[in-house]
Amino acid sequence: MGAVNFLKFDLRRSKYLFLISIVLFAPLGAMMGYTMESTLGIFSYMALVVVVTPTSLFTYELKNECGFDGLLPAKDRDKVFGRYMIGALSILFELVLGIVICTVMSRFTDLKVVDLGVVSMTFVAVTLTYLSIAMVVYYLIGRNLNPRIRSSIIMLPCIILWFGANTIISVLSEIHAMGLVSKVIENKEIVSALAMMIGLAMYVISALISVQIVKKKDYR
Repeated sequence: MGAVNFLKFDLRRSKYLFLISIVLFAPLGAMMGYTMESTLGIFSYMALVVVVTPTSLFTYELKNECGFDGLLPAKDRDKVFGRYMIGALSILFELVLGIVICTVMSRFTDLKVVDLGVVSMTFVAVTLTYLSIAMVVYYLIGRNLNPRIRSSIIMLPCIILWFGANTIISVLSEIHAMGLVSKVIENKEIVSALAMMIGLAMYVISALISVQIVKKKDYR
């Protein structure tokens, strides 16, 4: 129950990012999907929002501004699990939004959604894996660094991930156009499902590690 309360606390602070994902990133993702004629283009923008949402909470969470959550009657694990829950919620929200965009576009454009299940599982696997690593790093950084340095350290992985993901997507789209992907990845459904389960396991382990970090380190 304590973790749910912290989820609500973080949700109030990040609610505008969910709104921005609808009014800004959803149209941008649709444009990218139309240009690339691939659902990967759409989910690349959805993944960007997933990365930014938990990151923004850590970026502006300075030590001298976090007295309120420290006064809340809860254990350290509740605070950490609440933060991880907002990450999982953002993944689910952007996944559903991406599926809706793909479905609508498939009715009015030539966008094919035959591999939507594979793309969806890959999206979940990639975002879970990234957040599993990034959030441990965020908790290790803590709140004691200079705000500008701290913000730069936290935002740098997001920038690298987004540009790297879009580069990979472009390459994969070209390979797909040559008809090589189907020959190389014959079991893509199984691979994507396995990757998603690994990502989920990593996320749970990451949360447990972060709890230990908060207990041993003066994060607050």
